[in-house]
Amino acid sequence: MNKYHLSYYTALQTILDLSGLTIDDFADKANISSSVIRHADEDWNPKFDTVERICSVINISISSFFLIAEHKLSIKNSVTLKYVIKNNYISVKFLNEKLQELRLNSNMSRSQLSKKTGINKANICNREHSKITNKILCSTLEKYALSFGLTMSELCEILEKDA
Repeated sequence: MNKYHLSYYTALQTILDLSGLTIDDFADKANISSSVIRHADEDWNPKFDTVERICSVINISISSFFLIAEHKLSIKNSVTLKYVIKNNYISVKFLNEKLQELRLNSNMSRSQLSKKTGINKANICNREHSKITNKILCSTLEKYALSFGLTMSELCEILEKDA
């Protein structure tokens, strides 16, 4: 599986800069711990709901966050922000259902998806049957996206469109 380079840290820093807020004020508005921001580095692997909260501070879509992380969208100030849409909250259940739908639309069995992603088949099954209710890591979601031939921003555009 080909992995493209994502920098969640770059996206975080871009959004933080655009907000014009201090780290503490930004964290407060995002309803996350300021230590999450302070300790983020190039290896930072946030949970998907953390990305949602970060995006909500400046009303940027989740797909825009991933476009920045993929280095496909360079935003220097809020005037150049092209994807200024308030994202809907994407529930774990909805995300699980969409991942199953994408797998089925790709004519992929759980075993095939497991081989492509390296994710345990039982975990895929449990996620699809909503037995897994914990938040998904972006790196795990990235594995799903790549297995469907999508970038993270493309996957999130699909999610946001249907949410």
